[in-house]
Amino acid sequence: MPANLPAEWYKVKREYDEAKTREEKIKKLKELLSVTPTHKGCENLRAQLKKQMARLKEKKGPVRSRKSISVPKRGAAQVTIIGLPNSGKSTFLRKWTGAKPKIADYPYTTTKPEVGVMDYHDVKIQMVEIPSTFTPEVLNVAQNSDMIILLLDPRRDEEEQKEELKRVLEENLIDRRSIYIRSDEEDVPEKVWKELGLMRIYTKNPGKKPEKKPLTLKKGSTVEDVARRIHKGFVEYFRFARIFGPSAKFPGEKVGLDHVLKDGDIVEIHLR
Repeated sequence: MPANLPAEWYKVKREYDEAKTREEKIKKLKELLSVTPTHKGCENLRAQLKKQMARLKEKKGPVRSRKSISVPKRGAAQVTIIGLPNSGKSTFLRKWTGAKPKIADYPYTTTKPEVGVMDYHDVKIQMVEIPSTFTPEVLNVAQNSDMIILLLDPRRDEEEQKEELKRVLEENLIDRRSIYIRSDEEDVPEKVWKELGLMRIYTKNPGKKPEKKPLTLKKGSTVEDVARRIHKGFVEYFRFARIFGPSAKFPGEKVGLDHVLKDGDIVEIHLR
């Protein structure tokens, strides 16, 4: 899904999800098309919208609206795990979070979202496994999350799985960033963290040790972003900051609000 869609697109998309009749959904799809940019980066999205409109026009009977199923977000980010039936999602969730979902050798064992928390270097990432029924209700969880893991079963043909999972996302207009991960991979926390595009920033008071729990910000964030996260008045009374870590030319470098930070930096803010 293109990353440069206008805010109006997401507003209409929510209205489409909540529409109760075929006519309302078709109307909203037309509106989505009208607010979708026509440049090359949106060609696939425009094609998906047209396909969805054609399917709705062909179908008969009532159209179910999406029910509001959501999982409250915890930690630095929420990641949804999507996989085909019996692909090892529950085992994967248990391995990386310690959660204890029901596990069996038959498909559709998971009947509701299952939640766990994965640790990554002082950061907690919430992982949510959803059922492979792929109903609009459970896919709402994926749409509301920060990222999606498309889980691949190494025992099956990977390309076929990728095509099927891609189809699920496209047909349901799921527009979250996603990453393919094999269920037997061992570097899952590192891959998830990299794909989330976040960084850990530790704060400290002058003369004190850094806080053990970091702030999590988007890559490219600045000292000003950190100051605002700590307290809205910090920017107004800001004097300078000292940086210890990857973005500093030397330990304790004195910088201003526009200094761009890197993952693992320690920021010591001095006020007037």
